[in-house]
Amino acid sequence: MFRKPALQVALDMTDLNKAIELAALLTTNLPKDHLIIEAGTPLIKSWGVFAPRLLKNVTGATVFADTKTMDTGALEARLMIDNGADIVSVLSVSSEDTIKEFIGETHTYGKLAAVDLINNPTPIETAIKTLDLGADIIIYHVGIDVQIKRGITVADLIDEIKYLIKNIRNRKSNAYIAVAGGLKPGLVSSFINAGVDIVIVGSAITKSNNPLSVSKELLSEMGVI
Repeated sequence: MFRKPALQVALDMTDLNKAIELAALLTTNLPKDHLIIEAGTPLIKSWGVFAPRLLKNVTGATVFADTKTMDTGALEARLMIDNGADIVSVLSVSSEDTIKEFIGETHTYGKLAAVDLINNPTPIETAIKTLDLGADIIIYHVGIDVQIKRGITVADLIDEIKYLIKNIRNRKSNAYIAVAGGLKPGLVSSFINAGVDIVIVGSAITKSNNPLSVSKELLSEMGVI
């Protein structure tokens, strides 16, 4: 499993070959124990269980399956875990029953359950509630559509994230805190200093002409290399 702080590379693409090539490049040349390789939602929708399975087989790294589960919690968690995922995600706006089943199934297999706060109107209250249900990772996430519409990234909401971290740490000190939403080099150090454990970066890496260099820059800013 990964060590913190960790860089999670979100492979939000539909070309499985390109995703595998990029994941292999990064895990071969960077400290694997500080990397999380994410089978992004578009990749899973395009390739299903083959995405996490092949990423795990090729890299041997910690694999995150971003299912963004909304229903059939136990089933979706098990599908991904049976195919190489170490971490799976459920939406915080799902029903409490779905979240309970999802977390319970994940823990049955000794894996981690991530709760994504995207589009949640009461993120602090929901984060605390899901921690009480056993969530391992809380993801503060500003979605792509929101970024475009409002002209913001998660970096614009650092004060809210600090407040979230303070409340979560008081509730469950060993929970992991992750942030996602338009992050790139030059923006991550403030989150690490605030107590964030996992920085999730997608297009800044995947759309770069030199993804390895960008990833090294991010890990350097995080104090890993």
